[in-house]
Parts: sequence; structure tokens; C-alpha cells
Amino acid sequence: MTYLGVIAAIGAILFAIGKNFEVALIGRGLIGLGVSVAYMGTLKILANWFDINEFGMMSALAMAIGNAGAIVATTPLAYTVDILGWRVTFGIIAVINLIVALLIFIFVRDFPSKKMNIKNYKNQIQIKESFTTIFYNINFWIVSLLTFFWFGTFIGIQGLWGGPYLMDIFKLSKEETGNILSMIAFGFIAGGPILGRISDRILKSRKKLIFFSLLIFTIDILFIIFFKNYLSKIFLYISFFGFGFFGSSGIITYAHLKELFPLSISGTVMTCLNFFAIIGAAILQHGMGIIIEHFEKLPSGHYPFIAYKSAFLFCVFGLGISLFFYIFSKESIIK
Repeated sequence: MTYLGVIAAIGAILFAIGKNFEVALIGRGLIGLGVSVAYMGTLKILANWFDINEFGMMSALAMAIGNAGAIVATTPLAYTVDILGWRVTFGIIAVINLIVALLIFIFVRDFPSKKMNIKNYKNQIQIKESFTTIFYNINFWIVSLLTFFWFGTFIGIQGLWGGPYLMDIFKLSKEETGNILSMIAFGFIAGGPILGRISDRILKSRKKLIFFSLLIFTIDILFIIFFKNYLSKIFLYISFFGFGFFGSSGIITYAHLKELFPLSISGTVMTCLNFFAIIGAAILQHGMGIIIEHFEKLPSGHYPFIAYKSAFLFCVFGLGISLFFYIFSKESIIK
């Protein structure tokens, strides 16, 4: 995390000072490489430092903090760019990354003690064996399927198609649309720690919390589609907040899957699961676009309601199928 944090900072510097496309491209690539370890590295450290009945809340809290960062990267970042320019802004981002990397190097430890390090890794599983253990386990594929459709749907609506839907169908301005979409982030920030805590301490179950929360998440999408004629702005705010709140439960799939495998390969397991989350985001965003663009635009230049309805129902169908299979996954026991 330290080394790659420095690489991310170098990438930001190159992007800030780059005078041509090639340098800018290399800079962006280094940024992507540098930040790729951030969440998975954090989850691995949390798995080593915290008990099993604390991991759900801590992993969700980490993602909630990440979403707070995403909020900072919207309007606050835009204001900073307007005032200082984008080159200076990226220079500041580079300095912040270097400071964070230095703090990680000084203060963060992989384990609470060397003794625990030896204890947890005395029977270290080799890379080839770890992948065999993961990919031959049916629970990995069931949870990965759910994560694929959960994150793909979440990002597809929050990051791409939710805005056009609100503007085309509800005739909202860009400012109103941005305000409503921001409720997803606020819901996610609130929901992660709360649902993680419920999973850890009250239900003592990952599977039940994930299943029922993502079921509500799916129903929320149906509500936004089929009750559009009855939704006032206040209900749109509530619906999109609920979308973020219950959607945050998908983060707990990392805790669920981690607890079904040995601690020594927990980082590998969660990284493999994260691969399906990212692929889901890429494929479903594109897939929703293909479905929407299959329909002709109205004379106003907007896509018709049936276009968005079809794309959203495509996601709902995937979520429904994956939730059905998730019923047959193994429960993780939290003592």
C-alpha cells in the first residue's frame, strides 16, 4: 500500500505537468495502478486486526469513508479546479497521496504483533493452491454472481443512467438531478456502518443481512420504475437514499466470502471477488446503454420511458436470479 501509494502520487504529478497526450496517459495509468490496492489492502489489514464479529462493520465503514471521498471529488473538486486550475489541483492530490503513503509506512502494521504473523501464516498456502481452493468452491461463484449484479446495477444507476432517467422522465434540471443522485452516496455512507453493525452484533449473520437488504434494494428499483407517476420530489429523495442505504449491504459480501476461506488467503479471496464487482460495473453500464439506445429518441431528443424501464428491469432480472442462487450459499458463522 505504501509503494503503490507513491506510484499513484507520481502518476498525479505526471498528469499535472504533462504537456502531451502520451505523458497524460501514462500518468492516468499510474494513478489507476497506484489506487488499485487501496480497498483490498485495507480489507486485508482489517481482517488481520479485527475479530470476525467486527469485520462487517469495519469493512463497510472503510467503504463509507471511500464514498465520502467520492463526494469530495464532485462539487468541492470542481470548485478547486475553477479557483486553482486542474494542474495545481492534481499537484495537491499528489502531495496528499504522498502524505498518506508516508503515514501508512510509519503507523500501519499488517498484524498486531510478530507472534500473530507467525501464527496466521505458519501454514501459508501457495498461490496456485489458493486459486484452486477458491475457484473450486461453489460458494465463491454464487457470491461472485451476486456481487457482479449488485455492483453493476449500483454503478450503472448511480454513475451513469440514473441522471438521464431523472432528467428525461421527470424533467428535472441538472442541479435537481445532482441533488437527488447525491442521496445515493449519503445513503451508502449511512447504511454501510449501520448494516455492518447489525450483521456483526445483532443478526450475527452475513447471509440474512445481505439477502434481505439487497432484496429491498431490488424492490426500490421496481418502485422507482412502476410508481414514477406517483413520485414527488421528496419521494425521489427518499427512494434514492434507500437505494444507497440498502445497496451498501453489498459490501458485506466481502466479509461473507472471506469467512468461508482460511485467513491466509483472505486477501486473495476478496481480490478475486472484487474482480467480479468491477467487471459487473463495466458490463452492466455498457449493457444498459445498448438496451436504452435500442429505442428511438423522442422528438424532444430524450429517450422514452420504455427504454429506461427495459434497462432497469434487465438489472432487476439479474439481481433476482443471483439472489435466488444466493439462498443456497453457505452461511458464515459469527460467534
